[in-house]
Amino acid sequence: MAGERYDQKAAAGLGDEFIPGTELMTGDFARAGGSDKGSVLVPHPSNDPSEPLNWSLPWKLITALSQLLYVWVLVCSALSLAPMFPFLGMEFHLGQQQLSLLTGLNVITLGFSNIFIVPLSNIFGRRPISIFFGLLVVLTNIWQALATTHSSFLAARACNGVVAATSETIMVQVIADMFFLHERGFWVGLYFNFYFSGAFLGPVMSGNIAAMHGWRSFFWLSVALALFVTLLLVVGFPETRWRRHPSNHTGLHSHSNDAGEHDVKLESEVSEMAAGGQMVGKGKPSKSQWSPFQKPDSRWMTFVVRDITTPFIVFFNPIVFWAALMLAGPANLLLVFNLTESGLFGSPAYGFSPGAVGNTNFAFFVGGIIGVLTAGPLSDWWARRATIKNNGIREAEMRLPALLPYCCFYLISHVVGAVGYQNLWHWPVIIVCGFGFCGLAVTSIPTIAIAYAVDCYKPISGEIMVVATVLKNGLGFCLSYWVFNVDAQRGWVAVYMTQFAVDMFPVVMTVPLYFFGKSLRRWTRNSDLHRMEALI
Repeated sequence: MAGERYDQKAAAGLGDEFIPGTELMTGDFARAGGSDKGSVLVPHPSNDPSEPLNWSLPWKLITALSQLLYVWVLVCSALSLAPMFPFLGMEFHLGQQQLSLLTGLNVITLGFSNIFIVPLSNIFGRRPISIFFGLLVVLTNIWQALATTHSSFLAARACNGVVAATSETIMVQVIADMFFLHERGFWVGLYFNFYFSGAFLGPVMSGNIAAMHGWRSFFWLSVALALFVTLLLVVGFPETRWRRHPSNHTGLHSHSNDAGEHDVKLESEVSEMAAGGQMVGKGKPSKSQWSPFQKPDSRWMTFVVRDITTPFIVFFNPIVFWAALMLAGPANLLLVFNLTESGLFGSPAYGFSPGAVGNTNFAFFVGGIIGVLTAGPLSDWWARRATIKNNGIREAEMRLPALLPYCCFYLISHVVGAVGYQNLWHWPVIIVCGFGFCGLAVTSIPTIAIAYAVDCYKPISGEIMVVATVLKNGLGFCLSYWVFNVDAQRGWVAVYMTQFAVDMFPVVMTVPLYFFGKSLRRWTRNSDLHRMEALI
């Protein structure tokens, strides 16, 4: 039997080599994995009902929804200032650049705080860190509501960014903890939709609330919402961190050059996989997973060193860097629109009220919904289709062609922003083709790019998001400095075409990545990055 399986593997074109991101999804391997649909479960679960991979669908939905609502509220309270700029400018006597820095400072602290949040979540667990930082978000929102000076409000914005940073990495770790490889595209897409819809709908709320009840009222609402979602985590978000046996992290991997030894190892792995996976969809969280305090891992110093240094190491990994740029580009195009919408639509050319300026963000939301409903399923479907054509061998790069339609809308959004702003086009064109297409791109392109990177380097899913958010938010902070200076000197075309040049670089690099991505993965197949799962 082992010889037959070896022959099947060779016939599929893998020879003796499996590399991370390449998975065998059919045949006897799939039956050993316990799948009734001809697809192996990757990573392969144990028979422990407490393992998050084994939880029933209702428990997974409750856990994910609690965390997703938490993400939405934290982003909503952090990134909703733009429609309130006129009120904040009058309150604290601020110019356009000072106002944009209120967002920029929050953005930069959101990014860099994750360097510390990821090791904390690995040491103490996802649940206690989320709850603790949720309480701190409540306190910083109270501070913002009570601030009476520009310096106090600026400090509150910085602190809010630090504690709201859990919204940028923990959910991606939870997805890797709870869901199988073939499910992650959808859930990563749903995460980005909740994240960015907070940035989309938050300004709608803030603009209308500030116009009717004053800008401080928005932060009091944020206090109430943050308290609600923190309590929701207490009752609906069990611990998902799970230490899995190294052999279960991926599909069947074997590297021996000796055919006999290879067959013995392969037979052993198949038998081990057949012994597990019987509890999928039947488990639930244990009592200990509901504890508000998880016992710190005895190897906490290893986590600190590993999780702080790894982002700097993987920053130079071409696949991770590309994925980070594919997240940063659409997110920062959204930030450009966000920073400039109040100045443009509130000008005499359009005469929008702060509430009306906020309402323009509905276009981002509608585009984002379309993106999340299509990007994850499309990339998963495309990958499954390519896997079937490839004799059941799934390559991580099979997701990438699904980027094509979304990159077209992404390009149009840049052009409309540049020419439409400069020539004061009719507002529906700017809102639909500029804001709406940007919303579509900002949930779809990062969904596919980050899912691809996680497929390649699942053990460092948290660190991938650290690199992506640091790059995204670092560039976003720079935007808050130069946007209005460039506009004053050269006009809106220069602003958006500069952003266009930065954003199109990773889009163009997708083509060589599709053809040579496996070679990049092969070069790093023996990296310690692939063995870090054993620590988690």
